[in-house]
Amino acid sequence: MSVLGRNVNVMDADGVILGTGSPARAGTVHEGALLAARQRRVVEVRDADTLHGVQPGVNLPLRSGGHVIGVVGVTGDPDEVRVLGDLIRVTAELMVDQATAAESQQWRLRERGELVAQAATGAIPPRAVADWAAPLGVDVEARRVAVVVVPDGPPESVEEEAGSLRALARDLAGVRGVLVGRVAPRELVAYAPAGSGSGLPAAVSELLEAHPEVRYAAGPAFGGPTAFARGYQAARATLTVASAMGAGGRRHHFDDEPLAVLVSALAGDWRGDLLAEPWQRLAAADRNGELTETFRAYVRHQASTTATAAALHVHRNTVRYRLGRIGEITGLDMDRLVDVVWLHLGAAVTR
Repeated sequence: MSVLGRNVNVMDADGVILGTGSPARAGTVHEGALLAARQRRVVEVRDADTLHGVQPGVNLPLRSGGHVIGVVGVTGDPDEVRVLGDLIRVTAELMVDQATAAESQQWRLRERGELVAQAATGAIPPRAVADWAAPLGVDVEARRVAVVVVPDGPPESVEEEAGSLRALARDLAGVRGVLVGRVAPRELVAYAPAGSGSGLPAAVSELLEAHPEVRYAAGPAFGGPTAFARGYQAARATLTVASAMGAGGRRHHFDDEPLAVLVSALAGDWRGDLLAEPWQRLAAADRNGELTETFRAYVRHQASTTATAAALHVHRNTVRYRLGRIGEITGLDMDRLVDVVWLHLGAAVTR
């Protein structure tokens, strides 16, 4: 109105005035608009006495999706405001169509998020995943890498933490081909297209790195109806194993400790209990953590006492002495590869 210098009315499909330059008329029925909506045509009013309480002007029906959803009217001589009315009508219809498209996109994102969360946790059986996915344009056969994201450490506030995860989920969902779902109040899972390598796409990694308040772990790539559940389980196990084995940093990948992730499913099983026994004995006897730290450094440096000593800033003989103590406590020989692997994997099944 400030641009046109004319009064503009906006009415719904029943002719009720929703917006107007004459506040006293808001909420009343505009007879010219009601006629335009019902007859689906432009109604021009030249004589103010033709319709009750209607000023001269033009009233144009607004259409969206093939339906009349409202009417826009411009007050004035129809010959003078006809072009202005048509311009406003076109602009209004574009605005409605854009809003509808945005709402449809938001709906699709919400539905995809629900699909991801339900399929990841097994709430949707694999045989039904394709039926859910097809209407949402999701190809269940595509190979994807799952990444589980959780807050890194205790939150300063629940509200702040929730806002951070929502922002990250929104950012990830904006990356082409990425599906995001919230599987728990403090946990997101995202599925990114699998490239030629085993890592995450650069755009996803950059977003995750831009959020220092979270930790995340990625699993191997999977495809097919079971991919959502398997991908989530693998990424979740990777994160759990990283914590159990004292892995530092915020980002973890299945390829970092593939054997440990694979055997972690044995936790609670008799085989897992046997595997965990040596590590549990070591952890119980190692009150200051010196021996477990030495052993982990020993594994990281390919069982080299020289490299381990350099990493820990101690003498090589100190490393040899500590490894001997580890052997005494666990009953395993640190010079024997199979025993080193046994003790290393035992940490993965210790809860």
